[in-house]
Parts: sequence; C-alpha cells; structure tokens
Amino acid sequence: MVKSADKLIGKKIIVVGGTSGIGFGAAQAFIDAGALVTVISSNQDNVNDAVKRLSSLHASGKVGNVRDEESFVEVLKSIAPVDHIVFSGVDQIIRGKLEELDLDSAKHLFGVKFWGALLIGKAVAKYDLINSGGSLTLTSGGAAYRPGKGASAGGALNGGVISLTKGLAGDLAERKIRVNVVVPGLVKSELWAKMGKTEEQQKEQFENAKLPVGFVATPDDIAEAYLYLVKADYATGTAVEIDGGSRL
Repeated sequence: MVKSADKLIGKKIIVVGGTSGIGFGAAQAFIDAGALVTVISSNQDNVNDAVKRLSSLHASGKVGNVRDEESFVEVLKSIAPVDHIVFSGVDQIIRGKLEELDLDSAKHLFGVKFWGALLIGKAVAKYDLINSGGSLTLTSGGAAYRPGKGASAGGALNGGVISLTKGLAGDLAERKIRVNVVVPGLVKSELWAKMGKTEEQQKEQFENAKLPVGFVATPDDIAEAYLYLVKADYATGTAVEIDGGSRL
C-alpha cells in the first residue's frame, strides 16, 4: 500500500484556474507532493507567469477558456489521460446590494464557475480524460451555506456547485472516478483587488473577521483541502468546508 505522503508522486494533475489565488495554491501544493502539474488559464501571460513562479520541471501550462466548450475540451484531450483534475476557475466574486446587482457580471461568473464545472464533468464522462481511480475536484464557496446580505446570487451559484458535485459523483462512479468539492471561506487573494478593494480596505476586512482560528487563510492554507480530496480514495460526493470556523 502506498504511503499517504507518496500518493501523488508522478501523478498527472490538471488545475484549471491554477494561475492565481486558490488554484495556484493547490498547484504549488501538488508539485510539492511530487505531482506533474499543468495549469490552465484563458490568458497566456497568466499561464507563463504561473509556470515561472511554480519554478519546477514538473510544472507546465496551457491556454484554455471554459466558455468555449469545443476548444477547451480539445485542450483537455491534448493533456489526457491524467490522474486528477481540479477546477478552481473564478475571476470575480458576486457581492453587493441586490438592487444594484449587475446581472451580466453574474451571468459571466455562472458561465465560468458553474457551467465550466459542468462542462468538465461532461467531458470526463464522454472522453478518457481521467484514469480509473482518479478524481475531479470542484470549488464552491462558503456563501453556499450562509449567503448573508448581498450574496443571494453568489450563494445560489456556490450551492449549485455543491449539488452538481453530488450529481457528477453518481454519474462518474461507473468510471471509478471520484468527484468532490472544496468549500473555502474567507481567503486572502487577488480577487479582492479585482473587486476594487484597496489594500487598506482588505486589511480592515481581514482584521475584523474574528475567526475562531485567529487568522484569515491564504491560498496555501486552502490547498490542504485539495490535497486531502485528491488523495482520499474513500471520498466521493464529499464537500470539504474549510473556513476557519466561521459558522461556529
């Protein structure tokens, strides 16, 4: 039996959205565990920068956009077969007053985070992308469980990803492919700057979080959940909530 610490040595892993934030943290963790990692992003410069920062012969990158099903599936097929796929494709957060919600922006994020996840699930079911015994790991968010004010759309999106995970786990069971989802809470990442928050505003937000663990996570902290789900052969249809105890 392979030791847990050695499970990912030489394994091929695709991380969609692995050029920044949580996805990059997961990619780095997989490389540290001995895996061969390919990060995918819709932007060539981001891919080049991520591969450079990963600084490993085990790191490579491809350009692909989940909003274009045909071309994206071809990218996946060009890398396959692999042992695991992680999907962490998200480039914004839907949050703000409901009456001021930009529906076009919300639809864009659904197109990436939800439909992108479904697209990959469909491709895995249709083609031999993941080896038997491998896994697909999706990414949701804490708003799925407690949206709060200003997160109705985001909560619905993240809740949908959790439900999708369970459905895909059933659909892909015959292929011996596990499907799970990471549900992160508050995380320090580039997304906050993209939302227009200054460094001072971010610092204030994180200081006011008052989490039981006493700090706000970085992508490296969240990566531990991806490592667990990729290695946990007995887990499928499982949602791992990693939020610093925010719901206690």
